[in-house]
Amino acid sequence: MILDLRTIIWMDAILYLFLHGAIWFGLGSHRQRTVALWCLSGMLSAVGLALIGSRGLFPEWAVSVVGQLMMAAGNFGRQLSMRALVAKPTRAYVVGMGLFNVVYIVLVMLLFAANASDQAMMLVFFGFYTLSCWDYYLIGRQIRGRGLGKSHKVVMVSGLVFSVSLGIKTLALLFGVATPSLYDMGWDQVIVFVGQFVAISLVNVGFIQVVIEQIHQGKREAEQKWAREQERRRMQEKHREDLTALLNEREEIIRQLTLSNKSAGMGALVASLAHELNQPLAATLLHAELMGSHLNEAELDKAMLQDISQFIVQDTQRAAEIIRKLRNLFRTSKGEFQRMDFKQLVVDVLAMTQSRMQNQNIEVSTRFATPFDLTGDATQLQQVVLNLVNNAVDALGSVSTRPRQLTVHGEASEGFLLLSVTDNGPGISLENQEHVFSLFKTSKSDGMGVGLWLSRSIVESHGGHLSFTSEPGQGCRFSLKLPSTDYDFMG
Repeated sequence: MILDLRTIIWMDAILYLFLHGAIWFGLGSHRQRTVALWCLSGMLSAVGLALIGSRGLFPEWAVSVVGQLMMAAGNFGRQLSMRALVAKPTRAYVVGMGLFNVVYIVLVMLLFAANASDQAMMLVFFGFYTLSCWDYYLIGRQIRGRGLGKSHKVVMVSGLVFSVSLGIKTLALLFGVATPSLYDMGWDQVIVFVGQFVAISLVNVGFIQVVIEQIHQGKREAEQKWAREQERRRMQEKHREDLTALLNEREEIIRQLTLSNKSAGMGALVASLAHELNQPLAATLLHAELMGSHLNEAELDKAMLQDISQFIVQDTQRAAEIIRKLRNLFRTSKGEFQRMDFKQLVVDVLAMTQSRMQNQNIEVSTRFATPFDLTGDATQLQQVVLNLVNNAVDALGSVSTRPRQLTVHGEASEGFLLLSVTDNGPGISLENQEHVFSLFKTSKSDGMGVGLWLSRSIVESHGGHLSFTSEPGQGCRFSLKLPSTDYDFMG
């Protein structure tokens, strides 16, 4: 009978070794730290169980102390690894269970030193594992809350089988109805070993199920993450397309408002340009009539005719230049950025408004840094400068107690050009200053409230900034700051 019971213990040890070895090789491609700890701990328990079944073959201290130490360490390692599958074991759990195992081993060593009976040693052994293996049931409850399939049921059942079978043996020892010797066969021994075979099989199956469920869960999460990333990329692409469409719409709105703003201010400008254009045309007509009268004379004065023809050419060129500036002003912007002489652009705008300023006795002062070049849309920037100059001329129209003065200065700093348009008009009232750049808000009775909003939008699209300072009753200064280097307006 002794041989038969030892054989059962050895069979139990071989089962431990086989199951944990199979997991070691079966999960080789997914051998994370928890899997390695589980397998090595199970193999350690197998060696400890083999020692317990080898009394007479090894020294008694190796069987009674070392064997139980190895089994306790292996069991604790498996508990830690299975808990780690669910969540990192808390410090309180590790310390608490560690102390529980240490107290057990110390008690075993004291009993061995006191030469205690097999019944006392077995009571401590089975009582310890009855309490310790209940942790598998608690771990199963934790797994249930993690959504890992039905693996929690297998782990919970294994914990129940462990604790119930070992608990029956413990109670039998307490009430003196158990087999007194470790290697004696009895009903209680049968319950223990059958329970061990069932429970150790179930807990390993449960462990494998948890690992596989985690692998599948990880794949599902990776697929979901990939799907979310693909969706995010699609959304980014859609947003990029929407943003491009919005930018195109913005450019079209600015283009339309530019045309509207030009049309709104056309009256005074056309009157000024008509006056400018009338002068060379009248002179041309006069010179042509003079040439015709000389052609009727018998003797032609060739020198005089040459002078008259030269005057006609000059007047015609002057008219053509005025028409060119007018055409440039009202041409449609194509949004093309090119390098330009910004000073020349400002000078052309001042030339187009010169007659209007002369009619209002406005003194104009200009000063420009050299060079004064930048990259931008000439039509849009011309509209900005024209808006600022026209606003200054309108403001100066109400000045009657002092000379009317308009100052246009261009300065260059590192990477930027600064154009300031300053008038000594009535300035902007404090209540209107916060609405200066607002769309469709204006203090002019015949204004649209578009010019300054449009000007700021154009300047910002060029990477610049438009600002103003004004002291009511003293005048106003608008400052236009633009990059002198190439600017990526889509950036």
